[in-house]
Amino acid sequence: MTVVKYILVGLLLIIGYPALGVSAELTVNSGEGDDVTIPCNNVIHSNCSSTTWLYAQNISQELVQVVNNSHRNEKMTIGSDCSLHIHKVSTADAGSYTCRQMIYGKQLGNDAVVYMSVLTVVPPKNLMPGSNVTLQCLLYTYYGPGQCNKRPFNSLTLRWLNDSDTDLQGDPRYQIHTFSCDSNLTTELQQTDNSRNWKCQLTDKGEVKISQSFNSTFTDRSPTTAGIVSGVAVFGAVCVAVVVMVIIKRRAGETQYG
Repeated sequence: MTVVKYILVGLLLIIGYPALGVSAELTVNSGEGDDVTIPCNNVIHSNCSSTTWLYAQNISQELVQVVNNSHRNEKMTIGSDCSLHIHKVSTADAGSYTCRQMIYGKQLGNDAVVYMSVLTVVPPKNLMPGSNVTLQCLLYTYYGPGQCNKRPFNSLTLRWLNDSDTDLQGDPRYQIHTFSCDSNLTTELQQTDNSRNWKCQLTDKGEVKISQSFNSTFTDRSPTTAGIVSGVAVFGAVCVAVVVMVIIKRRAGETQYG
């Protein structure tokens, strides 16, 4: 019976399934902190226990099985449709993901490869009005941080928007320098920039894919606010001193005539 089973599997591999190789490559673009589902497009056997997901962070790294990797077990699970679910994606999760199905030691169909990129905005520190700030928007890909010059990422572009979704390119207040998928926006912060959202948007041939935002909440009080607080404090101290002097003089007078 076992021999017949292996013969049937062999016939299925030869007749029913395409030659082994790599199926069409897909891309999944995600933002840092998102929950992501990576589809398996070579599902032949409906029992997903036969499905293995392999991962390589970059082109020089060997494939490793993701669900058996102790560092990834907690955030990665295989769904009922054999897709891979990743919880709270980080930039370290960018790379290639390969879905492979095996039965009795034999591979069914082609590998299904999905390239996942992760978009992030690097937060600056010590934000205060009057200071220059540089916001960096970076897309992590299979070829490295900010590398979009090769397929399947070479049609991706980045752009900066304000909180009303106005494109900031060409605005004289901002200096924007972009190389591949690494874009830097530099500007002098104003009072009105406190709690402002700055959005970096990823597009593919003009189609919006994802965006990441940064909120510029000032860490230090502005000079105007600090001056007002200081002035109020001084005024309060003077008032207290005057009241104390009046009380002392009244008590001194009562003692003299008492």
